Amino acid sequence: MKDSDEEGPVNKTNIERITNAFFGFTMTLLIRNLTVPDLATLTDEAIMMTAARYIIDLSTYLFVFLVLAVSWVMIFRVYRNIVAVDLGFVVRVFFALLFVVFLPVTSQLDTALDSPIGGVFAQVNLLLLGVMTWSLFRYAVHSPALRNPRLSDARTIGRVNREYLVVPILSLLAFVLSLQDVPLAGAVYLAAPFLLWWMIDRDGLDS
Repeated sequence: MKDSDEEGPVNKTNIERITNAFFGFTMTLLIRNLTVPDLATLTDEAIMMTAARYIIDLSTYLFVFLVLAVSWVMIFRVYRNIVAVDLGFVVRVFFALLFVVFLPVTSQLDTALDSPIGGVFAQVNLLLLGVMTWSLFRYAVHSPALRNPRLSDARTIGRVNREYLVVPILSLLAFVLSLQDVPLAGAVYLAAPFLLWWMIDRDGLDS
């Protein structure tokens, strides 16, 4: 399947566009989970508790937003290193986007159940998104008709493959911490951009 104007509605360009739309929509929708509390009618003690809860909710939003931003970069890194798409690739893209669009629901569910920050539902959601992003990369690597020739060196593929495991591993760690009621379990995601910046700078894919 070549990326051309005559190809039809499903081509690499349109897949990129719908990916941008899903990520942009979800990143915007996440902010709706944040409700500014009315502090005027509360006692001093209640104000402190409400403010603390709001800070936790805000942190949840920031951690989920961070993972979405990282996932967007990694998905488009796959797009940058393919020359075409096929049905198998498109199916995997839509599974990944399904986990993207569910994030506002799962993060809101964690908040409604007063679970730990970025609680178990959001962590499972983020883990599945990370796994599907990794699956996109693996599918592209094993599809010579799709991949760019620069994505053919075995050592480079091995390095890049490890990059796609960063988010699933951090999600699994955050999930375990959430099950243990560890506060700020989602803080482990702060490591993602620093790890990936260091690994991408040394993987040799763009050299």
